Amino acid sequence: MDRAIGVIGGVGPYAGIDLVKKVFDNSIAVADQEHLDLYMTSCPSLIPDRTEYLLHAGQNPAPGIIACFDKLARIGATVVVIPCNTAHAPKIYQQVERWALEHHPHVRFLNMIEETCRFLAMLFPDGGTVGLMATLGTHGVGIYSDYLATYPHLRLLEPSAEGKKRVHSAIYDRTYGIKAVSPVSSRATEDLLSEARILIDQGAQVLILGCTELPLALKEGMLSCPLIDPTAILARAAIHVTAPEKLKHH
Repeated sequence: MDRAIGVIGGVGPYAGIDLVKKVFDNSIAVADQEHLDLYMTSCPSLIPDRTEYLLHAGQNPAPGIIACFDKLARIGATVVVIPCNTAHAPKIYQQVERWALEHHPHVRFLNMIEETCRFLAMLFPDGGTVGLMATLGTHGVGIYSDYLATYPHLRLLEPSAEGKKRVHSAIYDRTYGIKAVSPVSSRATEDLLSEARILIDQGAQVLILGCTELPLALKEGMLSCPLIDPTAILARAAIHVTAPEKLKHH
């Protein structure tokens, strides 16, 4: 097969594994040889923290993402994805996109936020209220609000300032956060559930798990509204672009 999915992992490492699993889970295959070819880099040493760059003038993660993209393209990836919401901030994503178009124009670089917002627009053709849980970086630069501007019939609901910090800590805290503790700690899960319930009480009809670590903690059925998992949406989009005949029907 001359088609292959390339995954820029390491942002965080478990999020990359989660996306790969969701590619396999959503593929039609009854034998090893019927699965799509897939390559993943997991090079966190190359990719500085995205929130630090966006909010605190940290190191630019784009060169490291580009290095991983280049590795994947050179070994045969025909579509590349990055399972990190914050990396899709235009300040980061557009640098990679411009480079990719110049150096590997035959490789598709899918945009997870665009795919997620398109899915939401189809889910709520007559309008709806969408809750967002994410990192401070994703909230701080308005990634989802910018992309959702294309769909004015969708209302974005975000946590309070304290709520955003609580969600961010559940992801990043070095003692109990998802990035630091595996399996996910009970404190991180409970803090996320608490903030999710507040958004639901405020009118959220669905919740975007707007950090690729969040699906590791929050599963469908844990809350009274559906969860929107951009990782799963990106996995299905990657299969559709690579080999649409391999995509399982929902």
